[in-house]
Amino acid sequence: MAQRTYEDACRIALTMDLVGERWALLVVRELIFGPKRFRDLRVGLPKASQNVLSQRLRELEEDGIVRRVELGPPVSAHVYELTERGRQLEPVLIALSRWGASIPAPQGAEASTDAFMFLFKALPLPPAREVPTLAVRLVVGADSFDVEVSPTSVEITRGARAHVQATVRADVATLWELIFTDLTVAAAVDAGTLDLTGDRSVAQRFFTLFGSTPT
Repeated sequence: MAQRTYEDACRIALTMDLVGERWALLVVRELIFGPKRFRDLRVGLPKASQNVLSQRLRELEEDGIVRRVELGPPVSAHVYELTERGRQLEPVLIALSRWGASIPAPQGAEASTDAFMFLFKALPLPPAREVPTLAVRLVVGADSFDVEVSPTSVEITRGARAHVQATVRADVATLWELIFTDLTVAAAVDAGTLDLTGDRSVAQRFFTLFGSTPT
């Protein structure tokens, strides 16, 4: 358990004892879509100092939310991943994201790639009868995510693992515009800010599914 405690038997207080320290839930967010090395966590959480991030990871390990594992050859590296208990926090993060949708972001603040990808979990979909089944791969820098949409769910996996109908390569700013502005896939391709392989109509339909404009 974290050193600081509310010393309150309320289950909310007990939960906050475990994940209420600064950066703790954001570490969980960064691991939702799969394991990461320490240096990759630092890229996703650039405002967290190395010492603070190390402390949060130790606490989350002690509380059974995160575990440190060693990848075998050819990688031979240590990564952090969520335990089953840690993965149970996903709906909590989705609820927090939806609750905070109307809060304006500080000027100049940026979201990590994983934070942006989490939007696809948090943004509401149209009624199920209007949602097709489709699969798109989003490549942002060195990161790759397979996003599979069905009338009832959105599943996201880090890495190229599924058969997809379209692959989109772009930065977060372009992807954000495709969701929240009138920018089309065709226009982004023409502007040179997006590279597309596969079915263009599937890619365009994908982005128009998530059309709720943030405040």
